[in-house]
Amino acid sequence: MLMVTEDNVRNRAYFHFANRTGSNWQDPVSNWIQAIAEEVEAARATDITGELFTFRPLSQFMLSMIIPAIEAKVANGSVSPNALPVELKRLQILWPQSGQPIVQINDEVAINIIGKPSREGYKLGESVTAADFIPGSERLVPPEISGARVAYLLLFSSFMDFRVYFDATANAPEGQGDSVMQPYELQELAARKSFFQAHPPEALLARLKQLGWPPSPTYYPTLVHSMSQLGGDTPQNIATTIKAIHAPAYWAKRIALWEELTIFAARTEYVKKAINEYLEADYVSAIYVAVPQFEGIINDYVKSAGGTLSGGFRDHVNEFLRLIQSRKLLLFPRYALTEVVDFIDSGTFWNNTSTVTNQQEDVNRHGIAHGVFTGFETQELALKFLILLDCIAFILLQDQVLRGVLN
Repeated sequence: MLMVTEDNVRNRAYFHFANRTGSNWQDPVSNWIQAIAEEVEAARATDITGELFTFRPLSQFMLSMIIPAIEAKVANGSVSPNALPVELKRLQILWPQSGQPIVQINDEVAINIIGKPSREGYKLGESVTAADFIPGSERLVPPEISGARVAYLLLFSSFMDFRVYFDATANAPEGQGDSVMQPYELQELAARKSFFQAHPPEALLARLKQLGWPPSPTYYPTLVHSMSQLGGDTPQNIATTIKAIHAPAYWAKRIALWEELTIFAARTEYVKKAINEYLEADYVSAIYVAVPQFEGIINDYVKSAGGTLSGGFRDHVNEFLRLIQSRKLLLFPRYALTEVVDFIDSGTFWNNTSTVTNQQEDVNRHGIAHGVFTGFETQELALKFLILLDCIAFILLQDQVLRGVLN
């Protein structure tokens, strides 16, 4: 795991300070303070501890516990074979002090919550909502089996996002397993659920696809809020908001995660190069570096996952989709996979160059790769290619977790 220590920050700040030029760097004392502050901010921007804690344990448990549990549920009839792959919404693993771990999927997961009430006069059997708790007071009640508290891992999956809760103290040596109740963001989760219901991702992604924007988890909630404002749904305002969302700090964190988990394998340096060129406003270089990588990334993954490469690249995309759908579990909504693959397979990506009406906005492989287009090098087009790479990385990461091969 990548660890950033105080010494790392100070060393980076030293070189940052020593190599920095400009009129605002004449005062050594204030310059050093500024260098430290900027490096601390950079370290925070690339902190991927939460992502690693989520994905690596999940990958380790997948082949030993989770997939066998789904197979057992299919065998006993509680899950229909036609329902595979199961779309994961909730997952809980229980570890009793004796006996085998228990894996619960989706509706099998029961959540018990306590918190300080926000009002008085509750009646027995009365329905309770998130608003009935004082925000910040909510706690998860540790699960029990036959009256005994057990260690657990609880995971929620929503629109391309995960929330993990974990407590192993129930299995600590005698006298050391103090009762722990994890904080539970009930208000936030309830608001997020309501927000998705009011703004369905399918409708948003369909609207953005019309404008040539690939699907991405980054659109929620900032872009949705922006689009709901007066005039916020215009193509220009949408593009401005998406550019702001994908600032340098966003890409720094994505690169850190991809490097640590080797998501793009040998192609990571090319992806980094495309992003760095984009951040330096060299959009023509960013596009030319990014465009050839799509075929290579898909082809490399199909081969590594045991698929068959035959025919043209569109056949390889279909084989990629077949492999993903052959898993027994999906860690993200099914429509998210469909949207990403459809964007590559049936959007402007493969269109004949003669049908491309706006080469500065339409994501098209042939016009770039074969040198048909000129004057296409806009920030918007470069960002669209990068977001598409980000989408593919999201799917690759999930599938490596499912296969239990995550680095």
